[in-house]
Order: sequence, then C-alpha cells, then structure tokens
Amino acid sequence: MVNLEHKLTVDDLIVEYMIFKVEHGYEPSFKVSEFMSFLNCFMSLKEVDDVLPDGKELFRRFFDRKGERDWCYTVDYASSEKEIKPHMELDYCEDTDDYIISANYRLSSFDTSVINTYFMTERERKEIRGIIESFLKNAEKRKIEETEVSDDNVMNGKLVAASIIENIWDTYVNKEVEYQSWPRQCKDIIKYLLDFDLAPVIGLESKREELLDFYREMSRRIAIMHKKDSRLRISTSSGSFLARSNYVLLKEGYDSIFDQTFGPYKKSIDVDLEKQSFVESHELDGFYMWDEDADIKHTETKMSDDKLLVLTKHLDENSQK
Repeated sequence: MVNLEHKLTVDDLIVEYMIFKVEHGYEPSFKVSEFMSFLNCFMSLKEVDDVLPDGKELFRRFFDRKGERDWCYTVDYASSEKEIKPHMELDYCEDTDDYIISANYRLSSFDTSVINTYFMTERERKEIRGIIESFLKNAEKRKIEETEVSDDNVMNGKLVAASIIENIWDTYVNKEVEYQSWPRQCKDIIKYLLDFDLAPVIGLESKREELLDFYREMSRRIAIMHKKDSRLRISTSSGSFLARSNYVLLKEGYDSIFDQTFGPYKKSIDVDLEKQSFVESHELDGFYMWDEDADIKHTETKMSDDKLLVLTKHLDENSQK
C-alpha cells in the first residue's frame, strides 16, 4: 500500500525481494520462513512499517491486499465485474509445513510502480536492494539440472530450438548478403546448411556443426525447463520479469550466439508453450530502435506449423549423424 510519506512497508519489501530474486538469477520463489529470516535481518538495519510477527498471517494479508487493489482487473465495465489475477502464487507445502510464494508471468514493472520504493530516491532504493543482495549473496542461482522428461517436453524443446536457429541463420545469411559474400537466392536453411553446406564452398567458415551442437543443447535445456514449468514462457523483453529470467537462464554460456541475433536494436522473441506459439519481432528496413515511428513487424509461428516441423525433422536427422 502506497502511503503519503512513502515509508517502506513489509508489502513493499515482499515485492522488492521477489523481483530481485527473479532478475538476478535466483529461484523465482521463496518459503515464508526464508522471507521472515530475511525480514529479521533487514529490520536490524532499516525500519519497516506494518510488520506482522506471524509469517503466514503476514502473507495472507499481503495476498488479500494485492487482490483488492493491484491485482484486481475489470472484466466487464458495464457491470463493474472484477477478477483477481495474482502476479504471485501462494501454495502450501505439506512436507515442510510451510507456504511457498512463487512469481508468475504477470509479475512486471507494473508491480514496482505501485509500491513506495517507486517514489523514493535512487539512493534509498539502492540501500534497500543492497541489503537484499547481501542477504542472498551465498544463495544458489538457478540451474538447468538433468531430469527425466516426457516426449511432449522433448518435442517442444526441439521446436523452440529450431525456431531460434532459423532466426539465427536468417540474421547470419542476411548480413553476409549485405556484405556481398553470400548469394541472395541461397537463404534456405535446409538446402544451404543442412542438406548442403554452402559456406565453405564460397570461402566462408562453416556454421553447420556449431548450429547443430547449439540445437542439441537448446532442445535439451528447453525440454527440462518445460518439465519444470508447463506454462513456460521465454522472452527477450524485460516487460515480464519471469519470462526474461528464463531467457537469461536458457542462453547461459551461449551469449555470443544469441546476442548476434537477439537483443537491443535487434530481434526479440517471445515463446509461450501454453499457447504453443513463438513470436519474433523486428524493425522493418530503414528504421532504428530510437526512431519514434519505427515500424515493427511481428511474426507468430505456431508449434504445429508445417514448415517448422519439417525444419525440426531435418535438424534432428543431421544432429544424429
């Protein structure tokens, strides 16, 4: 709840703590007991308003308040009907007799704009986030760990990886065409990379093995991430904190190959495995990111797209050779 004095409340701190964990590569969740330990540490250094001593009651109140205000949406203006769409989830874990709070894909910069820290000075915000950083400095970061995955997970991993590779190939070939190093009629990835590797024939370094290795690794990573999160979203956009965090996790160790195609002033991607879609966005020729009137083209590909299925099949066949 925003107050006129913009004093830090425990509700503000819950939001700040979650967003810090998501944005800095930690697990996008925490137990009530973890937060209460952090809260005690924080209050030894800085004052926090509106604290309750019982962690479970504190979080029940937090979710009730957010549901009444910040996470409440009007679905029918004629009847003023509203619907609560939480930006975090609250689940009880019987094994630990504790509640777990998890970020979901609605958590965004909006959540930072409706708390008191938004109105504080940069120095005050840095102080608060510095205490959070210090508390978490020894905590483990997120990892993609080996686990058993289903055929559905595997297939979705392959399809998303194929979509990403198609965009990387497209960027590479278009750049070489621009340099007049590649024939503009030879852009098809299946014909001129997989079935026949054109690059060494025309005096360029082959990208074939690099992209096949990349395909195998990305397919594996995405399948594991999908197993853990059936609603998996991966996005280059900073708009959705969790989807962006998934993107950063996915590309770890492969930053250079991703960054050649995706990022500021380049292409953006938004993978949504619940909707079974892959959206790629880029500016049309003649525009730049700093142009106010830049024309952005959005291309949505469904995972059931025939062209994508064919490309995935060819990548599979070649990666097994």
